[in-house]
Parts: sequence; structure tokens; C-alpha cells
Amino acid sequence: MKLRYLLFTLLVPAVLCCNKKDPAPTPDPVVATITAADMVLEVGQTVAVNATTNSTAAIVFTQDNSGVYSLDNGKVTGLIEGTGSLKLSVPAVEGQFTAAEKTISIKVEPGFVPEDPYADAAPELKDGDTVLAPNENVEKFLTDVHYPTHDYSSTELITWGEQNGVMVCPGNSDRPSEYSIRWDPKLQASSITVTVSEPDRDWVYTPSTPETPYVEITNLLPNTSYTYKVVADGKEITSGSFKTVGKVHQVFFRTRIRNLRDLGGWKTEDGKTVKYRKVYRSGRLEPSYLAKSGKAAIKTEGIKAQLDLRGHSDVLSESTLKGIWPEGEYAFCAPVIEEGYSQMLQQDKEKTRQCIQFIMDCVDNNMPVDFHCSLGRDRTGTVAMLVLGILGVPEGDISQEYELTQFAPHGYATSDGEKTKMTRRVDYKGAANVIWGYAGTGSFQEGVNAYFLEIGITQADIDKFKANMLQ
Repeated sequence: MKLRYLLFTLLVPAVLCCNKKDPAPTPDPVVATITAADMVLEVGQTVAVNATTNSTAAIVFTQDNSGVYSLDNGKVTGLIEGTGSLKLSVPAVEGQFTAAEKTISIKVEPGFVPEDPYADAAPELKDGDTVLAPNENVEKFLTDVHYPTHDYSSTELITWGEQNGVMVCPGNSDRPSEYSIRWDPKLQASSITVTVSEPDRDWVYTPSTPETPYVEITNLLPNTSYTYKVVADGKEITSGSFKTVGKVHQVFFRTRIRNLRDLGGWKTEDGKTVKYRKVYRSGRLEPSYLAKSGKAAIKTEGIKAQLDLRGHSDVLSESTLKGIWPEGEYAFCAPVIEEGYSQMLQQDKEKTRQCIQFIMDCVDNNMPVDFHCSLGRDRTGTVAMLVLGILGVPEGDISQEYELTQFAPHGYATSDGEKTKMTRRVDYKGAANVIWGYAGTGSFQEGVNAYFLEIGITQADIDKFKANMLQ
């Protein structure tokens, strides 16, 4: 019995031990994968990254430092043309998935860039703006440069141009500043007009083509308040106001007529100001140079009289203003003058008298007058010197006004064959000294007054002209 019990105690554990199973082995983690393709997109385009993974972990996106794209919540936006890379990764999931990484290429192409409807437009004019009326180079010259009276020892024109990077002698700054008034390019209208209003006149513009979403305005009067409105098919779509600043009223008729400016705006020695839109000076005012828009601009500007200072070879036989104004509403004078400066003042006194008397009569009859020769420099410069001189503008300022012609292009400021650069130190000096000879110990204005009396202009007409021209 004891032997049987002993065998039982020995065999049972052995049997139990033989029947016990080994524990199951731990499985290896699944290899994580990321599936994603290289991307190509355009500048400005946003595309979601198309990526998948077999892992339970979320994909993490890491942007490079190329700068060609931006990344936001799994979306890529093209910024600039170029190629970069994007890293995709998933972390390991313990006992389930391994970690994984994949890098794809991001190529950003220019793509289609819509045409800018305002690409060719002048700077935009907005409600409340204050803008410069004359050309910025001319304004800067008039601000920077000041000449003493009766001193022609120097001219700053050439050195000033070189120091400021401005072309002069000849130049390309005789055109006043231009601005554009704009509207929505998606606007559909069969008729669009833009009216720009001064206190005493309106300028009406239309777009150059039905598709052009703007008009360009110019010839603005300095130191003036303006309003504007845009009307499409009879309905006002926008309006506003702006102000101008500046020292000289330049004018451009979008034709071959150049070097055109107003003699208004200059200050006199007794503190008065020469009125604008009374007397103008220009290069040749030829009928063949005027397009339809130029004729309309002359009419709106209000020029009603023409003084042609040219000689026999190119003087007009009838006025360019014919057809712009009805008969009897414009005036014309062409005394036939071959040379300007001292010769004009000394040898052509009677013709000089005709010129001055014509200008005075036109102003008295409220007929704004433009006088011109071929370039608008020599004979024109001589007459301008007399007009500004009799009004009391300092002679140093008159010589600076004379030099403004050198801001006009070749063929308007200088002619073929000229080897000298025309400044106040050359021919202008000779003409001015003729007048200083009449002044004695007096002022330049007194010299012009004495000269006028000698050539037959009455003191009554001189005084009336000053009253009409000054404010």
C-alpha cells in the first residue's frame, strides 16, 4: 500500500508536467508603409497631399526650407517657381507597427498668370489724393535751382541733371504728370464716360477701347481742387475728389506738339502771382500735328489765339485754330520773324511790338493765347522774357523758366546740327542784357517798361495788361 502511494505521488506530477503547454511567442510589429507621389502645382495653387499609410499612426508632414511652397494641415500652396521636398513620417506603434519615412518632391510651376488690365495705365488716382500736376523732374528743378538776378556766371541745368539722373539738353520731361481713373474690369457697359471738373470747366474722357477699364488724365492745373465721376450707361458707378500741387502748368495734347506750358504761376517781386490760362508758350503748333483728341483738348484748355513767330520758310498762312473755333472766335498773328534774342529786340522792334500788342489785346479780350516759333526756344524765349518781365517776375526766375525748354526732346529743345547746349549763359544772356540797358539803375521790369514805351506800347496798355494778368 505504501509502495502504491509512493508511485502515485511520483507519477502524477510527471503526467501533469507532460500535459502543460508552452506560452505563445510575441508576434513581430508590422512594417509600416507610406504611399505618396511627387507633386506638381502652380504658383498660387493649393493642393492636398495625397498620402496613405497602413499604420494606425497619423502621417506627420515636415516642410523643407526651400521657400517654394507653404504647408497647412496637409495642404501645399505654391509660392514661387522652383523645386522643394516634403518629408512624410509615421512614428512606431509599440508591438504593432514600425516607424516609417518618405520624402517626395514638390515642384512649383509658374502656371497661367492672368493679364493685368492696368499694366499699361498711369498711376491710379483715388478719392482724397493730393497729386503733382507738372512733371516731377521739372518740379524738382524749379524747387532745387534758384538764379540771382542779372548774374549769368553759371547755369545749374547740366550739373543738376547729372546729379539727379535727369535727361536735359535735350530731355524727355516736357509732358505733365499723368494719372488713371479706374473701375472694375468686369464691368459690362456700352458707354463709359469720365468727367473731371475744375471750378470753371469740365474735361470729358472716354476709354481708348470698350475693354479698357480706365482713362488717363493729364494737363492738370496746379494748386487746384478737382472732382471726378465715372458714368456707365447713364449710371454713376464711382466718384471722388482730389487736389493738385505744383509750380508750373504744363500741357500735352498727345500729338507732336511739345514743349507747351503756361506762363502762369510765377511770383512777382511785389508778391503777386501770374494767372494761369492766360498766356502759353510752345513749340510749333501745326494743324497736321493735331489729332481729333488734340483739337478737343485745345478747346477745353481754352486757347483761342495763336501767335506764330516763325520766319518765311515755315510760318503759317492761317491759324491752326481754324476749325476748332468758329470764325470770329479765334485770333491769329504771324509777323514773320527770322531771329530771336538781341536781334529781335533791336533790329525787329516793330515786329516785336506787334507780338506784344497782340498778346495784350488777346488777354484783354479774354482770348488765351499761345505763342510759338519752331522749337519754342529762341524767338519764343525772347517773347516769354518780355511778358514775364513786364509783370515783375524776377529776372533770375525768368532765366530758369527759359531753361525749362531743355526738358523737351530732340527736335523740340535742340535741332539737328547744333553743337552747343542752350542755357541761360548763351543767347538768353544777350537778350536780357539789352533790357538791362534800358533799366539803367532800375529793375528788370522797369527796363522792359522803358523798352515797350520806345517800341510803341502805351503805358495804359501796359498797366491794363498787368491788371489782367496778376492776382
